[in-house]
Amino acid sequence: MTIMLLTASVLVLSAFSLLGGCRQEQDAGRMRQKTAVERDARDVPLRYARRFTLTKLGRSTLIGIRKPEGAKRGVFFRYLLVPKGEKVPQGYSDALVVRTPVRKVTGTQGLQIAMLDQLGEIGSIVGISRKAGTGNPLIQERFAEGRMQETGMSSNMNMEVMVNLHPDIAFVNASGSVNDVHEKLLAMGVKPGLVCMHIEEEPLGVLEWIRFFGAFYGKDAEAEAFFNQAAERYEKVAALVRAKKGRRPGVMVGHSVRGIWSTHGSSAWFVRLLHDAGSRYVLEDSTEYEENPVSLEKALHVGTTAEYWINPRYDAQRMEELLGDDPRYRYFRSVRTGRVYNNNALVFSNGRSQFWENGMMEPDIVLRDLVKVFHPELLPDYRPKYYHPLR
Repeated sequence: MTIMLLTASVLVLSAFSLLGGCRQEQDAGRMRQKTAVERDARDVPLRYARRFTLTKLGRSTLIGIRKPEGAKRGVFFRYLLVPKGEKVPQGYSDALVVRTPVRKVTGTQGLQIAMLDQLGEIGSIVGISRKAGTGNPLIQERFAEGRMQETGMSSNMNMEVMVNLHPDIAFVNASGSVNDVHEKLLAMGVKPGLVCMHIEEEPLGVLEWIRFFGAFYGKDAEAEAFFNQAAERYEKVAALVRAKKGRRPGVMVGHSVRGIWSTHGSSAWFVRLLHDAGSRYVLEDSTEYEENPVSLEKALHVGTTAEYWINPRYDAQRMEELLGDDPRYRYFRSVRTGRVYNNNALVFSNGRSQFWENGMMEPDIVLRDLVKVFHPELLPDYRPKYYHPLR
């Protein structure tokens, strides 16, 4: 009996030892697998952009789309960009796999088009949200030749057109609002490329999204080089302003639309641009610049004391056009002193301002324009490119 009990104990212990050994081997295998994946992982540092991340996994790239902390809106998403012919790295089942370089894409806004143009990839665009959404001459030429299609945008996107175009990636704006369309595109079998640069906090953060686009084309180095050169130029101008000791003039932005003051230009990145140019944005108290509605009454009150009015109605070229919208503008301090400036000194052939496309690609020039407006003594020989006074 004792021998039988001892034998049984030995068998049980042996079984546990075998199970433990198998479990240890499995754990060790998982550790080895994890180490192998992590060994190839390398975070790519971004200087200003906060709404996406880049991680190199060998020759592949993991991109994360990040929601602003504490913000009302935002999205999470991940992409695994894998060069054609390469094996897909394991362990990233939540990421949308995209084979690179992409050859056929759609877009939604002029700045996306400008970035692809800078990368030499404008020929890959087969559709955009609407023809009037860009002034790019090559895109307009393609529309005239019937080689470009309108896709619609947000909740009005034409899914039939998108499915027929079947792009490698469909670049769409996303912010976590009800108008986001990426889930619908996924359901239709179209891969969405979520773009959140409009909610970046710095003008250079917006521009750094060219590195996001570059990754889809295998042009990481070209995108980084372009960005670094532009950032260096911008930082030099910003440093010149910081060195100036003195008062910052108050600035208001936007115009009245159906009884509400539209702050279309007061995204966080634009407020930062105003700050870097040596001014104070005085229309809103909030630091969450997500198109917060401002009452017309408040805007009219602020306008009586704000020294400058920047980015009024997007197409206004003369003061009389603004006064025709609302004669009460004549009581604005900026109107009385001739300090109203719009960003449409340069327009495309279709009348669209070049500021939102070409201007956004050279924020250092835009910064110089605004410094010339607020502190002309700092740039005595400079002639603004995008901004002009309304007379």
